[in-house]
Amino acid sequence: MVSKRERFYVDIPAGLEDWVANRLVGAHFRILNALILGHLLNAAMIFAVFYGSVPTGQLGMWSTGMIALCIHRYMIGQGQHRKAGRKNPAKLIAALEFNTVGLALFAVIALAWFFPGATALRQIFLTIVATTLIAAAGYTMRTLPRAALAYITIITSGMIWGLLKTGSLQALAGSILLGASGMLLGRMALVAHKLFVVRILRERELHTSSETVRMLLNDFEDHGSDWLFELNDTGMMMHVSERFASALHSVPEDLNGRSFVDLFEKSPEQDQLRDHLGQRRAFRGLALQLQQKSSSDRSWWSVSARPAHNGSISTVQFRGVISDISAEKQAEARVRYMAHYDSLTGLPNRMMFTTALHRMFSERQDDVRLVLMLIDVDHFKAVNDMYGHPVGDAFLKHVGERIATCAKDSQLGGEAHLVARLGGDEFALLMGGEDVVDHAIRLAARLVDDMAQPFIVNGHEINSGVSIGVAIAPDHGQSAQLLQSNADIALYYAKDSGRKRWEMFEPGMDVAVQKRHAIERDLRSALGNDELRLYFQPLVNVETGDTTGYEALARWQHPVRGLVMPNDFIPIAEETGLIVPMGEWIIRTAMAEAASWHDPKTIAVNLSPVQLRSPNLLPTVISALAESQIDPARFEIEITESVLMNDCEANIAILNRLHDLGIKIALDDFGTGYASLNYLLTFPFDKIKIDRSFVTDLESREDCRAIVGAVIGLANKLGMCTLAEGVEHEAQLEQLRSEGCSMVQGWLFGKAMPAEHYAERRTDKIAPPVVKPAKP
Repeated sequence: MVSKRERFYVDIPAGLEDWVANRLVGAHFRILNALILGHLLNAAMIFAVFYGSVPTGQLGMWSTGMIALCIHRYMIGQGQHRKAGRKNPAKLIAALEFNTVGLALFAVIALAWFFPGATALRQIFLTIVATTLIAAAGYTMRTLPRAALAYITIITSGMIWGLLKTGSLQALAGSILLGASGMLLGRMALVAHKLFVVRILRERELHTSSETVRMLLNDFEDHGSDWLFELNDTGMMMHVSERFASALHSVPEDLNGRSFVDLFEKSPEQDQLRDHLGQRRAFRGLALQLQQKSSSDRSWWSVSARPAHNGSISTVQFRGVISDISAEKQAEARVRYMAHYDSLTGLPNRMMFTTALHRMFSERQDDVRLVLMLIDVDHFKAVNDMYGHPVGDAFLKHVGERIATCAKDSQLGGEAHLVARLGGDEFALLMGGEDVVDHAIRLAARLVDDMAQPFIVNGHEINSGVSIGVAIAPDHGQSAQLLQSNADIALYYAKDSGRKRWEMFEPGMDVAVQKRHAIERDLRSALGNDELRLYFQPLVNVETGDTTGYEALARWQHPVRGLVMPNDFIPIAEETGLIVPMGEWIIRTAMAEAASWHDPKTIAVNLSPVQLRSPNLLPTVISALAESQIDPARFEIEITESVLMNDCEANIAILNRLHDLGIKIALDDFGTGYASLNYLLTFPFDKIKIDRSFVTDLESREDCRAIVGAVIGLANKLGMCTLAEGVEHEAQLEQLRSEGCSMVQGWLFGKAMPAEHYAERRTDKIAPPVVKPAKP
């Protein structure tokens, strides 16, 4: 039994046999009317040519049969036959093949029957008819290969039989040619059938692929994050989708036919887009900004496209895809902003300031001057310590706003201002112009006055101020680095001169800065070179007049500068961290000295906030106590309120551990800081030291007497000892005695002197231990 696949003379994928059969039959039905009309025309012509030479009855019967077969074939292609064939195409093909054999037999009857007795002209006519029929069959029946082969074989065989029946040599030659033509036409019909089947299979594959692609594109268009677009050869949008139109806040009807390029803002990228479209060049990842209706709506698209491969002016010429990269662009803008602007104040940062300074130098004309102001907030650390970092940050934000407002309000025509935050509490103001110097002087003075006004920050009233250093180019520097360095020197002078002021750079100021750097350099080797000394000042009991102890004070015996006082090197030591090894040396040396005294007097040392944060503080104190063998109750540590304001909980924990060892803790410079009464409740101090600033004016100022009296009364009620500093006159001593002060210290009882000055305090038998200073 012949399979369906074999019947089509070409490999058909499994499951597609019926679909292919229906396509073959359908193709045949499209030319069915032409085939029927051709046979009816041939029948009519044969009837007319042979009418009278062939019995009319025979001719009529033949014509009637041919007409009946044509009607039958027509009926096959209509109505129930076609509907049934869709479900069973093999049955429909069989009906068509049966009808084809009938048509061929009736045609060959006329050709073979009428041919032998016909005249030469009629024989030629019949030969033409036969040739026409087998040639037409190769085309009209190419989708039905068995029908085509049967039709060609039957007609060719019948015509050859008729020719051979004449017995002529010419008929024999014609038979040979006719047979060869029939075989060739049969072969052509099979090839045409195969090509047709291959074509429809490929069409199905393309259709399936197109459907898959269309489905994916539709899904992409509906649910994807990108959009597809199509343009004609003039760059106008075509087939705009709802989703694409929605992204543009429009509808497809309004966008179809609009210029794609005009969707975007004018820019070099827009020019590139127009050039790519005009020259039909593919492009990828072109970042374009959409035209905006408002400045707040800034959308960016990344566009990629390539030419479509068709040529009609009415069809698509470009296809592409669009991605919304607004988030990426906003992120890039944010990164650029963060790289050039301060996140707290919104002002330009150090990088942008430095770039602007170099640019202004490079673009400066001969008649233009540049003014640089470096602005430092006075006592900002105290604000941070007192109110905390959140308030400190808010305060800096207010400072930046006030500086920027002041600079803007006082700006003169022609001058350019740049206000920047360099970091921490450091700000800078840069301006340039022909008359900028006078303007800068007035602005510096106004800044000092305005910044001295109170700030209201988160409900707190903060009184601060600024110190300003001013340098002018080219007078004070012909390079950005030199100008900034000289402005910094002027700022140092402003702070060193009492703050809340401005200073213009002058030649010679740098000498003081160099001196400070030299002190810092020499201080690093002071410990190793055994240049530090301890001086001792007596602490006296007010009631008995006896010396109960000494305060150890550091001095620096410089080989060139001589004796350097603490105010000149302790701040530098704290800034550089040298105070830590220096403080360890002071603790050990002070305890060793106290161990040599024949009386159990106390020894007090000052403790820096930097020392308190050192992890070596507690081990150093314990080690020094063990080495010196003195009673811990003889050792006193004096701290200022700033120790408690910074890392309060951690510092109090350390102080408690020291207190647990038996060491006494004194609060120094009481009344000069912030919220002192609160600190008396925070930690159980053994002693309160009244600052010399209150004692100095004790005789002349009633307010000082009131403050001293209040402090002494409060301390006595809390069970704390009070010690007044800076007592120089008997009247001061009597006033303090009348107020109930416990102890005093000052020049009235002795200045700070080397240990040798108090040699009578030592035992004759015990020499003070030698303490080798640790290297920093």
